Amino acid sequence: MARTGRPKVEHPYEHKVTVKFKEEEYQLMVEYAEVHHLSISQLIRLGVELQMKQQSNQ
Repeated sequence: MARTGRPKVEHPYEHKVTVKFKEEEYQLMVEYAEVHHLSISQLIRLGVELQMKQQSNQ
């Protein structure tokens, strides 16, 4: 019998990071994410990637 469920992704996210934000910071992220059609996780990943690129260019 065939397996059911979600198909496996090629590069799964393997690590979970927990971080706390103040209410104002969180609301800003939620608003930005909605306007730009992103999830909060995608927004944070983009922010980390941008920060790392800026650091490597200095």
